[in-house]
Amino acid sequence: MFGSVSCASQPSSSDLSVLFQNDGNWTTHATKPSYLFVNEPTPRHLASETCAVYGESLADCEALPGLSQQLSYQEFIGAIAESQLFWVASSNATVAATSNGTLVQDQTGNYPVICTNTAPIVDKVDTDYSVFPHVNISSNGTTFEGLRDHIAFRFAGIPFAAPPLDNLRFRPAEPWNATDYVDATAYSPACLQYGYFAGNSYNLNPWGNSEDCLYLNVYTPYLPAAASLVNATSNREPLPVMLWIHGGGSTQGTGSDLTFDGAGLASRADVVVVTFNYRLNIFGGLTLNDDVITGNYFTSDKIVALEWIQDHIRAFGGNPKNVTIFGQSSGASSVYDLIMCPLAEGLFQNAIVQSGGDGHTESAENAANSIAPYIAALCNSTGTERLACLQSLPAETLLNITHSGVTLWRAVIDGIYTLNYPLAQTGLGRQFLNSVNMITGFMPEEYQSLGTTVLAPNASDFSVALDTLVTNSPSLSAAQAGAILASGLWQISNETYTNGSIGYTNVYNASIRAATDGFMTCAGAELAMIGAASWSYQSMWVYQHSRAYALSYYDFYDLCTFPVGEPETPYYRCHSGDLYEVFGTYYIFDQPLRAPEDIFYTNAVQDMWGSFARTGNPNVPSEYLKARGYESTIAFFANWTWPSFVVYDPQVAWIQYPGPGYTTLPDQQQCGVIQPYMTTT
Repeated sequence: MFGSVSCASQPSSSDLSVLFQNDGNWTTHATKPSYLFVNEPTPRHLASETCAVYGESLADCEALPGLSQQLSYQEFIGAIAESQLFWVASSNATVAATSNGTLVQDQTGNYPVICTNTAPIVDKVDTDYSVFPHVNISSNGTTFEGLRDHIAFRFAGIPFAAPPLDNLRFRPAEPWNATDYVDATAYSPACLQYGYFAGNSYNLNPWGNSEDCLYLNVYTPYLPAAASLVNATSNREPLPVMLWIHGGGSTQGTGSDLTFDGAGLASRADVVVVTFNYRLNIFGGLTLNDDVITGNYFTSDKIVALEWIQDHIRAFGGNPKNVTIFGQSSGASSVYDLIMCPLAEGLFQNAIVQSGGDGHTESAENAANSIAPYIAALCNSTGTERLACLQSLPAETLLNITHSGVTLWRAVIDGIYTLNYPLAQTGLGRQFLNSVNMITGFMPEEYQSLGTTVLAPNASDFSVALDTLVTNSPSLSAAQAGAILASGLWQISNETYTNGSIGYTNVYNASIRAATDGFMTCAGAELAMIGAASWSYQSMWVYQHSRAYALSYYDFYDLCTFPVGEPETPYYRCHSGDLYEVFGTYYIFDQPLRAPEDIFYTNAVQDMWGSFARTGNPNVPSEYLKARGYESTIAFFANWTWPSFVVYDPQVAWIQYPGPGYTTLPDQQQCGVIQPYMTTT
């Protein structure tokens, strides 16, 4: 369909924006109108030709009233002048019109051009990208060829580091050796792993797996004019950049997981979203506690990705001086790793930690001791000789060690990338951390999904259930289980509770809550308090989600979401239940709209995350919301403000729609029972 424009030979000399009014209703994304805005003063006789360059036609003037909100926002950000005229079509003629569609008798002016955008939407994992129109941008001598879709521009499979193969295996990442041209029209393979993204058995990863996996993806609603062209113009400020670090226990996952497709968030929040792969399991985390195989290779990957952003993101519409790192689960732990890492200084300004616990750092000695017997069986030598042996082995041989579950593959204290445990280093104050504004938060029942099927919902004996968790999961120690039983704080009640309750209506509820506290919540709450008490961050904001939507493939026992049309049905707000809400990617996985509040809640979360990326503050300015026509979030903030988290007033945002509120750090009395038995991590 787009064969005539599938190979854009030159980067655009004009600012390009996709105009799409993202109201959050994912069920109608594909049918909502979308337009391509070419923001360059253009004479009338070239207007139609300008659209044709992109394989499009002039938009009909009757479309302009529906574009009023998008054009109002362009005026709000200074991209166009007040009362700007545009070239559009009327009865097959090129005409000048105002933003409300009023035709103006002007044949001689030079105005921006509004074109159709007939590009498809990405609405499934195995989307056929061959039918999408192409777009080129240039950065530092490299042309990147990407795609335009229905709601944003996307560039996939961009190399950001040298392939970690051969003598670069088990070595810190090295920067990408730039080339003249990068084909960014297809996703790259995920890193080597077991689990959901090993091959495509779960229909999540049609791109395969490879040890050569250090690639990133960029999603943006705006591409600036090519700076290398003499007549280039740029009428707006660069956008905030949000670098997403995927979770998966540092053993599985990929930045190309379309749960994290950044087009929706980029469109709604007007940001540039970057997702990327980093080495996993043994390839990213092997340390043998010597000065040769030192570990933290996955941390080096993340730093090199951030350095790529500094070098190239402006060409994609992003501001390299306003970068937010955000992640969930082990990706959130990686956010802590980067905040503590001296080598990452100055590469980001804001950080969001979603269900990150306390960072999960390991001593190099413990990590090496757990893996040493497996390595000795393959390469019974030391130092550089052992490294050379390991570099010569087939990748699958090394991956098999990962499958044994021998270690958790955490960041290790090496004195280079990681200096100390997060609790200890955070307690030293902001002079020992990279300067950031911080958001951190929790899901109420994290361990229901984290625990997979370790514990059955029909568990009837609390003591037996705790013993099962101790034996078959890392959530609780035997000492913690004993303290929980002795405390009497986890009483089983017959009372029926609503969705917002944290009461323990049965043994399973109490057990899941205890495991959640022991594995994640208590440690995360302690780190938040230490951060506040030590003034470790420029600003700090803490939340608890009170609404969740389970991932399509990550809902054991079908208990992490409520049925369609039954929002009062009790359910668990599980680990990863916030990911669709942050990225708005329900439609890619054909997820139903359970209730209208799903839309409004997702809108509020995306608007707050975007505001934080712009300003370091999640409270969205009302004038911004009005300019964008975001009525549901205007209502969300009508009688509420997210309070900053400070040690003398540690308020937590209780996020719900409608009616957000305030709470405190969760389960602090219970944490007082569990924490004395926690080991340093």
